[in-house]
Amino acid sequence: MHRLKSLIAGALAVALIAACAPQPTSAPVATDAPAATAAPEATAAPEATTPAAEPGATLRIGIGAEPETLDPGDAVMVQEQFVLINLFDSLLAMGPDASLHPALALSWEPSADYSAFTFELRPGVTFHDGTPFNAAAVKASFDHIMSDAVLESGGKTLLQDHQYVETTVVDDDTVVVKFGASYPTFLRDAARQWLSISSPTALEKYGAEYGRNPVGTGPFKFVRWESQTEIVLEVNADYAWAPEFAAHSGAAHLGGLVFRILPDAATRLTAIETGEVDVVADPPSLDALALADTGAVSIETFAQPGIPALMMINTEKAPTNDLNVRKAMLLAVNQDELVATAFQSLGMPTYGVLSPTTWSYDEAASSQYRFNLEEAKRLLEDAGWVDTNGDGIREKDGANLTIDYPTSPVWEEAFSELLAGYLQLAGFEVTLRPMDDAGIVAELGAGNYSMMYIYWVRADPSPLRVLFHSENINGGAAYSRFASPELDAALADGDVQTDEAVRLQDYVTAQKIIMDNALVLPMFTVNSVYLITPAVKDFSFDLEGYPWLYDVSLQP
Repeated sequence: MHRLKSLIAGALAVALIAACAPQPTSAPVATDAPAATAAPEATAAPEATTPAAEPGATLRIGIGAEPETLDPGDAVMVQEQFVLINLFDSLLAMGPDASLHPALALSWEPSADYSAFTFELRPGVTFHDGTPFNAAAVKASFDHIMSDAVLESGGKTLLQDHQYVETTVVDDDTVVVKFGASYPTFLRDAARQWLSISSPTALEKYGAEYGRNPVGTGPFKFVRWESQTEIVLEVNADYAWAPEFAAHSGAAHLGGLVFRILPDAATRLTAIETGEVDVVADPPSLDALALADTGAVSIETFAQPGIPALMMINTEKAPTNDLNVRKAMLLAVNQDELVATAFQSLGMPTYGVLSPTTWSYDEAASSQYRFNLEEAKRLLEDAGWVDTNGDGIREKDGANLTIDYPTSPVWEEAFSELLAGYLQLAGFEVTLRPMDDAGIVAELGAGNYSMMYIYWVRADPSPLRVLFHSENINGGAAYSRFASPELDAALADGDVQTDEAVRLQDYVTAQKIIMDNALVLPMFTVNSVYLITPAVKDFSFDLEGYPWLYDVSLQP
């Protein structure tokens, strides 16, 4: 799978379709303020009858997709984030309740307008190559992200979107990061892997090959990467700066990590059944449930925050330029049944433009549409769409009620036929056009679609601006192609607003406008799903649903 990195222009769609799309039945899944989640908690001491954890054991993990890079400043996909969280630290850490905690920075102070941020750094930290961590390293990392060496990435998008100016070194232990506009969510973003800190020595030494030779300060160190086979990490024995919400301090319990690259879901399942791996990502739903019933494994899931799995509806192209048609689409789909069929008990239906675990999620906006086939049919008839010849397809002015659906079989196979079937029951003709990533990008750029699939993992609602502000209609990612001054104003203010109560109202307003105008067809939350063997202890997730392996141990 090739890497399509743009989060702003047309390639965003593929980065989110191909790298982020969940595959509960066949393939792997790919990515920011508060949402309460399960996170590492201290556990009670084991009873005497419980076997002791095996010191220095290696955890073997089966993943479905190979990272394209392990340079955090150049990364964007979930398979990269899963590895990076073990190799790197960020300036701050975000706890299970979305509270900020010291990491590489001990303290921080925003300016009054949130356009400049001063960090007092943690002394005594060294990178895996022995380079001291200091203010110059922070500057080097952010300068690298903004350099021509990084074309487009998650980190570059965050900095560019908020008019990054510079990072100023005050002294070895003090650094100031400056922006040309207010950036109220920067402290939260400074806790993400995309803005984690790299060794300046390694950046200079490896240049364009740094993504294959990553050097951070995290609890594990890079050992080797065998393409299409495995990525191997070893414990950082000197690690002494774990976040204060971790269940222990000092070095990680595990001696190492091996990420085995197993693209086929059935192969991943076999690997955990035969003991070749201890953890498997994104297993097939039915097989995972059956195996869990035997007691051989347990299932760990996490409902990720952000934009749930949904279809963005093109409001410029007929027939979806008609509000009644769009509303009928939403009413025609039975999300509960779709999720139960496609994902069994491992999925959760959703009805709004934000996942329920996302800060500012508005229940009222998400309650406007529930499955009602008769009401969907009534709206279509009111709009003049009638089945005149009894073929099950509605027509108007000689044209069929056709939904043009460019789809990626690799990433949407689990639900695309189900989705089409619900729409057909209401009288829609659904044309599924299977194509590869490049084909979908081309069709999106040309506006040749009625709906397209997307999701975005982030604990903050700020991606709404990228996806729904009219500034992003041409050449951007506003694939609903809807222009509203009121919506634009709410999204623009939410992006820079420093009063959290006002910012909350901005996003409540935005959600209402988006759902009032039926700009999206929500389907399900994106769940992280992992199988683990009984030997794996204290497995948990971070705020965005990435496995937290620092506290994990293996029992023999």
